[in-house]
Amino acid sequence: MSEYIASGSTSGYTAPRNLKRCKSMRSEEEINAQGPLEVTGSIESGRGVNLQGDVSVRGNIDAYGNITAKGTISCHDKIIGYGKLRVEGTLEGDELEIWGNLIIIGFLKCRRLVLYGSLTLIGPDSTYLVQESEEIAGAKLMRDSEADWDW
Repeated sequence: MSEYIASGSTSGYTAPRNLKRCKSMRSEEEINAQGPLEVTGSIESGRGVNLQGDVSVRGNIDAYGNITAKGTISCHDKIIGYGKLRVEGTLEGDELEIWGNLIIIGFLKCRRLVLYGSLTLIGPDSTYLVQESEEIAGAKLMRDSEADWDW
């Protein structure tokens, strides 16, 4: 498992010197990245990608497993996931191609969305915005709270 961690400020204000930058992230294992972080290239994982905090990616995000986005995540290029995509917070991307299900607890904004699974919005304030084209093969669901299947 590859981990990329950037330290933040405890006062709520993050000075620019605390921002960690890297060219790209590539691993056959799961990638975990915690912001504030700026990736000037792409993120490519043979498994899953977990992003937390304030993370900006200028290139693609490509994962053969699940993608989890917790915090404020932006990707200026294509996001390809061959598993599920879970958004907790805000995710902004250009093109999204997700082969599994998409769960949004917060806000998703993109130019183009191709989803081969179902879309689930959890909570009354959760929403998404697709600026150009939207293709969703599965169902669109809205829930007040996340299902608790472990009872």
